[in-house]
Amino acid sequence: MAAADTLTYAVTDESWVPYWMVDDGQVSGVFSDVMHALDERLAVDLQAARPAPPLRAQKMFRDGQVQLECCVSQQWRTAPEQVEVTLWTERVLEAHEVLVFAPGHAFAFTQLADLRGKTIATVRGYGYVGSEYFRRHDSPDAIALLYKVAHGRSQAGIIDRLELAYLRHGHPQLQSGAARVEEGPVINSSELRIRLHRSRAELLPALNAAIAQLRRDGSLQRIMSRYAPPSQ
Repeated sequence: MAAADTLTYAVTDESWVPYWMVDDGQVSGVFSDVMHALDERLAVDLQAARPAPPLRAQKMFRDGQVQLECCVSQQWRTAPEQVEVTLWTERVLEAHEVLVFAPGHAFAFTQLADLRGKTIATVRGYGYVGSEYFRRHDSPDAIALLYKVAHGRSQAGIIDRLELAYLRHGHPQLQSGAARVEEGPVINSSELRIRLHRSRAELLPALNAAIAQLRRDGSLQRIMSRYAPPSQ
């Protein structure tokens, strides 16, 4: 019997909890679970690539060394050399970025222009909607970002809502109250889709059907629930 057709999906070595979590070469998180669930529903085999730096992972996709990337926004992959080799699936998830403030120091926000002139804590290397209005105060990771906000070194911060909830529930330093922040309004929402390399265009209908099945049978919600802490 012929070997099963195998597609490889990109994994970066920079964790984005709880979406991608890479620890000593072991990969877990929301996106990893999504790819495993899709693997069970497709006639092809899906396998994770060895974790690589983000730019190298994108180059691997461009060159066809990996054929899938889960899960990104179309706004994040606008370089011409990426666009020309990319097909997009239907939406898999929606991610929401929120403002966070030191307790008692929230300011009114209804539009991006409300950030004009303010110092906002961000993570180095990430792009942010509305950054033309505010002064970025970069941090190496989300924990450092929250510390800056909590201790008044930035007027606010921007962080993914699920990431914030996951860190609050599971990170010892945040549980101790050392970086207490208040969650504010959503500043940006992104539809996250899977990228498929154009060389495997024939698989797009099957991928879309499998994503629809994940949503229809409740599998996607169960995956998200694994990483959403219980309401306080």
